[in-house]
Amino acid sequence: MIGDAAWRFTLGDFVTTISPSPGGERVATGSLAGDAVLLGSDGSLIGKLREHPLGVLSSAWSPDGSRLAVGGQDGMVHVYDTAGEPIGSVAGTGWIGSLAWSPDGSLLAVADGKHLAIVDADGRLVQRYPQVSSTITAVAWTPSGRRVGVTSYGGITWYDPDHLPSVRPSRTHEFKGSPLSIVLAPNGKWACAGFQDASIHLWRLWSGDDLSMSGYPAKIELLGFRSDSHWMASACLDELTVWDFSGRGPKGTRPAAGTAHDRHISCLQWEPGGARLLTGGADGRLVLWPSPRSVNRPLEPLDVDEGEVAVATAEWCADATSILVGRADGTLEHRPVASS
Repeated sequence: MIGDAAWRFTLGDFVTTISPSPGGERVATGSLAGDAVLLGSDGSLIGKLREHPLGVLSSAWSPDGSRLAVGGQDGMVHVYDTAGEPIGSVAGTGWIGSLAWSPDGSLLAVADGKHLAIVDADGRLVQRYPQVSSTITAVAWTPSGRRVGVTSYGGITWYDPDHLPSVRPSRTHEFKGSPLSIVLAPNGKWACAGFQDASIHLWRLWSGDDLSMSGYPAKIELLGFRSDSHWMASACLDELTVWDFSGRGPKGTRPAAGTAHDRHISCLQWEPGGARLLTGGADGRLVLWPSPRSVNRPLEPLDVDEGEVAVATAEWCADATSILVGRADGTLEHRPVASS
């Protein structure tokens, strides 16, 4: 079901980020070598973007596809138009590990070292909040766009950019430990974080109810909700688990689980608006999975594509007919995916 590469593009090193535009016309990508480029949907080079010494770490398109933001280890955030022309830049206080546009595209949330920075669509700094307990590992907006959350040691800190000039957190969801990732259910009911201590912690927004799921053998860095919020996938080492968030949520239940990788899973992505899940691994494999039919049955892959070079990151294209795969040697591949 995963076809051979339709085209390839070579970057200078390990591919760290891939961002297909919402309409599918463009692809932004960057590597640990610091090079960042804007490509057409056919893999042609539209333009080279500004370099980020020590490595590109993050990129994100605004929801309407009119703006592209790229951040790096050098602490810089650059905002571009659709042609790759610079619009504005912001110098941060630390490396830029995560970027997220608000649902209406008016504001960009930036994980700037230990600070959350808010940047407007023209690349101008709106606000840099006081530092949190440790380096921010992830940032996410609520589906309403009213709040933005950041993960750092001790849990999730929430801010209301609409309430500026106040810089006080609007709410905190505390949990002892170091969160590494955060996802919000598209229906706005749940926030989930993966932790260094091999647990997943959940908060029901905004009731304050929380619970944790432990027993994993290693840290949890990869989480993802299906578009209808029914299923949430997590990866730990070589195992994929998928939790049922329908009804009252996963409390007291077990996940569906499957293994099709020989080494750790390096990325996971749900099909846009669909039921399939893609994982890539350090073993070079790409695996296509179905949504579970029941948590009582093991997950069986729909397709396993063997590769010789480790998968660094992968993304579905907007129309769900193809994927973009970045590998550890700097290769970016465009691969067709047949419908199920």
